[in-house]
Amino acid sequence: MINSSAGVTMAAGCSPWVWWSVLVVTVASAQEDHQQGFLGHLFARLSDLPVIGNFLRADVHPIYRPLVRQFHPRIGNKESELIDLCFDELGCINTHDDFLHPIHRPLNLPPNRREEINVLLTVHSREDKEGTVVEAVNVSQVLNTSFSPWRKTKIIIHGFLETNTETWMWDMVRALLVYGDFNVVTVDWSGGSQALYSQATANTRVVGLEVAHFINWLKDNLDLDPGEVHIIGHSLGSHTAGYAGERVSGLGRITGLDPAEPFFQYMPPSVRLDPSDALFVDVIHTDADSILNLGAGFGLRQPVGHLDFYPNDGRSQPGCDSLRRVPLTALTDGASLYEGLDAAQKELVACNHFRAPKLFTDSILSQCPYLAFQCRSYSRYLNGECVRCGEDGRHCARMGFHADTWPGGNVSSVSSFYVSTSAGPRYCIYHYRLMLDIAESSSMMSALRGNLRVAFFAEDGSVRDFDLTPEAPKTFSHGRRYTFFVHHYDDLSASSEALIQWTYKTDIFNPMSYCLVFCDTVFPLVRLTFTSVDSIVDDRLRDSEVTGEPREVLMCHQQGLEVVRIASEATVKVVSSPHCLATVTSHERNATHLLRHHNRTTGLLDAGLASLSSLFNMNLV
Repeated sequence: MINSSAGVTMAAGCSPWVWWSVLVVTVASAQEDHQQGFLGHLFARLSDLPVIGNFLRADVHPIYRPLVRQFHPRIGNKESELIDLCFDELGCINTHDDFLHPIHRPLNLPPNRREEINVLLTVHSREDKEGTVVEAVNVSQVLNTSFSPWRKTKIIIHGFLETNTETWMWDMVRALLVYGDFNVVTVDWSGGSQALYSQATANTRVVGLEVAHFINWLKDNLDLDPGEVHIIGHSLGSHTAGYAGERVSGLGRITGLDPAEPFFQYMPPSVRLDPSDALFVDVIHTDADSILNLGAGFGLRQPVGHLDFYPNDGRSQPGCDSLRRVPLTALTDGASLYEGLDAAQKELVACNHFRAPKLFTDSILSQCPYLAFQCRSYSRYLNGECVRCGEDGRHCARMGFHADTWPGGNVSSVSSFYVSTSAGPRYCIYHYRLMLDIAESSSMMSALRGNLRVAFFAEDGSVRDFDLTPEAPKTFSHGRRYTFFVHHYDDLSASSEALIQWTYKTDIFNPMSYCLVFCDTVFPLVRLTFTSVDSIVDDRLRDSEVTGEPREVLMCHQQGLEVVRIASEATVKVVSSPHCLATVTSHERNATHLLRHHNRTTGLLDAGLASLSSLFNMNLV
């Protein structure tokens, strides 16, 4: 594996005569001692080359050294040479054993020279939206820009193979300047990013030093408050932000947008982004299918911040499985066709990976809250089991730009935060929890099987429909509560009426579901509890004493009857009214009485036959 990567590394930047020299050196390394002086001089010359030189001077994990010894001749005391690497006024970096791992990081390359990476900083503001370039080697040039130390500062860092002309960066700059009067600084390190990935990861450490030096210079010379600085990094840029945060005391915030996995996942905190790099670190994971698990993901799964968000489980993002999205991106992203085409090619190659910066940018100006909930698993989140913020409000948070409103501050999260998003271009959606309480029944049928649909009335009178059984008919047992977690583009939090449609379906593997004589296919609904999950955010902003529980709207029979009887293939309206509270109390009392006299034998038989049916997993209508 290492031999192969070595070949690729040298092939990428070396002319044929260099290749021939390396081959001669490799073969001649086994010759007599009288040749060692010439070879040592040749190796020393080769080590100064931009690509081969870094490879020859790289540290390799001990487990692989016997395999690559012929490609890694020792030039002087290579081990001590790699301990500290210094870069003028930027300071030094240490290349200790933390940066080596037999699986996650077998190769530890030294970074390129500062002049090769050539970091450029472009300062944008409302007065200078196009921006003015500042050379990192001469940060005093910032005095000739519109930068103001009294504004909050946003610093954006791109990732692997990119430049600061990326469409997602321009979109983010524009949205930030619309939202607030910020200094927005984009970091161009294309001199170091447009290399082989292993080399680019090493170069991020120098870029981190450059960004830290820029912030510290502003602090020392212009009284900039580091606590008002927010670094936003994508992919390798996320870890670059972490390296900068290590060198800036009191840095306010770092946002990692799908931090890169290769060479970083499960490495020590000194190697990757971690919560100690800033006062607040929030991370959005969108491409977390591990490459090591034969997945196609570029982002890491490991939580690395105070808040780690996993939209759609942090894996396959909606719309990324279809090529039809690519031309749409070309038309909707950016401010010109050129920018749209640039975004479209990213969408084609790494849609999931580039979804993170899109979600962050959309969250800046969106009225939709992007509310995420802490949950032990994504499946439990989808079941609506985690839609509470808790008494202290720490169990939910807004993903994206407004994540710093989280009341947990800089307390590390103990589990993941999940949120659902759409395929775009409107990525944020509103989430609703529906709870249906089914009445007890004295008939022989202890369960009903069928399809259920619910529609809510929006404020403008339009109807928004939800299919609660989209994959197959569902079995509903009498006397039980069923929870559904649904979402929609529109805010339906003001809804107080709903239409419920029920269609009974026979299960051929369960004779008890046949409706001949002694049966009743009516769906006996006691109440529908409608919860607008995202309204928690608005409540908390309006009332500091809100406990973080979502508002629940109870809907029941229009005339106040205890049970809404919905015949098969019929649609019935339920409404919110004071009668619903009385219905709850009465039903719970009657349900307890009926439960004591329920025919247990019939119930067990029905459950057994239903289980037999589920084994066949038949979707019959």
